[in-house]
This record gives sequence, structure tokens and C-alpha cells, in this order.
Amino acid sequence: MSDAKIYSQRLGALSDAQFAAVAERFGLGRFVEATPIVSGLFGQNVFFTTTGGEFVLRGAPHWVKGPNDADWRREDRWQFSKERFFAQLLHERTKTPVPWPMRHDAASDIFGWPYLVMPRMPGTCFEERGILTALTAEDRLGVAEAMGRALAEMQTLIWPFAGDFGAESIALEPYDDGVLGHVVARTRAGAAAARENGVMTGADDVWIAEACAAALAGGARPVSFTHGDYKLNNVTVNRDGNGWRVSGVFDLHEARFADGALDVVRQACSYLDTEPELAKVFLDACRAVPPSACLPLYVIHDRIAIWGFFAARADWAKGKTFRGWAQRYVDGVAGLL
Repeated sequence: MSDAKIYSQRLGALSDAQFAAVAERFGLGRFVEATPIVSGLFGQNVFFTTTGGEFVLRGAPHWVKGPNDADWRREDRWQFSKERFFAQLLHERTKTPVPWPMRHDAASDIFGWPYLVMPRMPGTCFEERGILTALTAEDRLGVAEAMGRALAEMQTLIWPFAGDFGAESIALEPYDDGVLGHVVARTRAGAAAARENGVMTGADDVWIAEACAAALAGGARPVSFTHGDYKLNNVTVNRDGNGWRVSGVFDLHEARFADGALDVVRQACSYLDTEPELAKVFLDACRAVPPSACLPLYVIHDRIAIWGFFAARADWAKGKTFRGWAQRYVDGVAGLL
């Protein structure tokens, strides 16, 4: 592959001939060029253009746990089958602008791993700091409203049970313990991982246990589509004659059927960090704020994943406890209700 280029560390060196083979396999036209995507935590995506249009190639699938939690392995079908499943449901049953058709090549003959090919969504993708200088205050308010409206639309996709794709079955499986039981289990698992990294205290554990108990006592929650990582980085936005709108929603590898209100937390917390007044604009537009009994748990559930990964590495976490860092997010979101 003399013309191979590194588009991301995860994808490695890819050649024009490989992109041309993808274009030919799916009848996308003649390959023109490929360009790296600078955003995104995992480096799975690359843009490529053909005479038939602009596309995104998503490769190098995530690894998943086996029956033994310590047994991580590559299960190529899990991530891409799951993303395609949820994209199709959103496309067919809602007005959510998702990249469709999403073509899944389960073969590994071109790259050494399966991949997805999907249309490149129109509009611009911002991150939480960059948007502060890229757009005016009025436009940022319009984007916050658009983010809320798009989330409300996604949550019109309901399902008879709460569940996720199983790594063994590669199919949607119900949670044994329902929405709240699953959120509690994930929160406890996140706390256990953080504890192994030495960034949890006994007081943190008590606080989490109290939030779990309060949520469970509040009763069952409705089930709807839950993106799992809904934030500016995972959408594109565009402005037309009617104002700002979300023009693309992607990165569905954490999607599941749960309580859609879980999805308000990450973007609301992001706004609390950057422009607190927009957190209420976003929440009012999406109309999906959970009841008070669940709210502390949902915020803790979101924040523990961030804390567990960064607390032992980042300067902002030094000298802080989990509750000392996360309490302001719990209070900040609750104060907007």
C-alpha cells in the first residue's frame, strides 16, 4: 500500500485502493479523496468523497466483554449491527435526521475488520468550547433550543421493554431489572472502577447508595430511545430560514431503550460548565426532565463515568472527591426544574 495514509491511530494506514474497493462494493461511484476527522474520542471515522456523494466510513469496531467480565474481545458484529439497528428505527419511525442508509460490510477482506458506510450529514459539528467563539450568543441559544427539540423527537421512539444489544446474541435483549435497576447497576459498576483507580471515598459511596435507593423507591420509569452520549460533538447543526435545527445525529454505539430522560444530563452539564443559562433553554425545549427522585442518580450515573476515567489523570480532579466535584451538577440541574 504505497499510497497508504494514517487517518487516525485507531484506523491505521488506509490506501486509496481500499476506499475505491468500498465505493465499488456498494455502488457509490468512483473514489475521489479521503480526509481525516479531527473530532471524536475513538478515531473510528474518516470522511471520503466519491463521484456519488460524501460519506463517512466507520471502522475498527469496539471490543466487548465476554461471559467473564475480564474477558474482553473484539466482537465486530456487536457495535455495527447495533448502530445500524437503531439508525433504521429512528429513520423509519421518527423525523430524526440520522445517516441512512447505513451500509454494514461484515467482511474483513478490505481493511481487516468490518465497517459501516453512511452518508455524511450536512451542517457543522461543534464541541462545547469551540462553539463559544464560532457563533454569536443568539445563535448559540438557537442551537440549544434545536438540541432540545431533536432530543424530544428521538424520544418519540418507544419500545415495549428496556434493553440493549447482547454481545452474544447480537440482538436486542431486555434488562432483567428494568430501567432503574440497570442504571443503578451501571452506576455501581462505574463507582467500582473508580474505586480501583483510587479516586473514590467512603463518603462518595454513601452518597451514591442514597441516590440509588431514592430512585428505586420512586417507581418505574417510561421506556424510550436513549442515545447514551447525546451532546454537541455527536450532532451536526444547520441554520435555515426557520432558524437552527439539528441536521444529523450519529455515534449510536451507546444507544439503547431506557429512560430517555437520561439523555438530558450530559448536554445540560456541559452547558452548566460553559453557559449555564443555556442549560434551561435546552431542558425546556426537550421537555424530558426526570422526576426529582431519579435526578440525582441520573446525574451521578453520567458523571461517574467521566470521573472514573479522568480523575486519576486530569489536573482538574486533583484534591477533589467525586461528590465534591459532582454535587454542583446535581444541584445545578435540579435548580433548573
